[in-house]
Amino acid sequence: MRNERTNDEKLKSLIEVAFRAILDNTEDMMFIKDANLCYVAASMPFVKMVGKQNAEEIIGRTDLDIFDDENLARRYIADDRKLIARGDNLINYIEPITDEDGHPRYGSTSKYLLVDRNGQFVGLLGVTRDITRDYIAKQHYQQELTYLFKLPPDTYAVSYMDVDEWRIISQRKQKIEEGTIQSCYTVESLVEAAQMSIVDRECEAAEFYHNCTKEYLKEIYASGRIELSFTYRRKLGENIIRWVHNEVRFLTDAENGHLCVMFTAKDVEAKKREEEKLVMAAQMDKMTMVLNRETAMEYIREALDTKADYRHALFMIDVDNFKNLNDTLGHQTGDEFLIAMAGEIKNNFRNDDVVGRIGGDEFFVLMKNVADMPETQRKAQELLTNIRKVCDAYESAALSVSMGISLYPDNGKSLEELYAKADETLYEAKHKGKNQFVFATV
Repeated sequence: MRNERTNDEKLKSLIEVAFRAILDNTEDMMFIKDANLCYVAASMPFVKMVGKQNAEEIIGRTDLDIFDDENLARRYIADDRKLIARGDNLINYIEPITDEDGHPRYGSTSKYLLVDRNGQFVGLLGVTRDITRDYIAKQHYQQELTYLFKLPPDTYAVSYMDVDEWRIISQRKQKIEEGTIQSCYTVESLVEAAQMSIVDRECEAAEFYHNCTKEYLKEIYASGRIELSFTYRRKLGENIIRWVHNEVRFLTDAENGHLCVMFTAKDVEAKKREEEKLVMAAQMDKMTMVLNRETAMEYIREALDTKADYRHALFMIDVDNFKNLNDTLGHQTGDEFLIAMAGEIKNNFRNDDVVGRIGGDEFFVLMKNVADMPETQRKAQELLTNIRKVCDAYESAALSVSMGISLYPDNGKSLEELYAKADETLYEAKHKGKNQFVFATV
């Protein structure tokens, strides 16, 4: 009998030492409560989870004593009492734990009833693992999968692929404005279809699909990014080109743990058109609908920078006797004339040339990539002739135009230099009798 007690004491002592070693070294949040639901022991991860520095701060206390969130504490106590009343252990129960820096956390908790030799309840052993990342990922996964069952009205297609196995698991698509995304059954065909349909081969989407391999996607995910997106113009059928917004979201498959990707292609044509209208409105002279001064100068500088090896011509155009028109026929008629004149200037140049209004009755044009001086002279004479036709409609005001023209790079290599030379020759044309053009000299 004495040997049996000695063995029992040795075993009890060994169990206590082993349990203490587990408490001191585990990464899980472990605790023991007595029959009154007061804490008897706890691991350091649990101590830190409740916002304490050491186990002594919670020993002998209840959940209401140690948790700042009273509602959370009362929930834990209610759960414990239900468990005790039912007489069953609780295994892998998902529940919220204390927030970390304001962000919610979740734990997978198992609780075991502790009983003595007589079967009397003496306490609880609890083990909680922090599963926040996996839990949120699973929620995210479930939300993303809803796309595969019901496509939103603005979505062309959704493709769900397993990166680890490099295969498409599922794809759904629909038509929007008679355009749609090509059906693809392999990752290779999906990537190839995207590459072939992208209009701008230098855009971000083109770069992504050019590099789209298993290793590339895993590298993006390993960098900490869980989603990326890009907007681009895409061919969606014969003579159908629309703005498309791609979203690429990385997920972890809830069943096998594989890295997966959800590709979503949305129609953003209307949104982009509206954005373009707003940008255009900010760039245009509201009355004449040519570029305003600031925007035209920006475009001219860009042309001189990007096409430095070409010859260009800068036209400065000013209306002669415009004050007569306003004084005799009124400002409304003056505005009508400027609108007609701006339209005529635009009609005489290519879409790629830069046409802008300096202000009042002054305009300027950068004619890009001119072949030689004779070509520029012909254009100047053609413009002068056609604008005279507009002026003839206001015969009583005796309107005409004078033009000064400078050449790049002969008369300058910057907008400022070309502008100064063209402005100088403009006034030379006026002094010579108006209704003519003059070229700047070197």
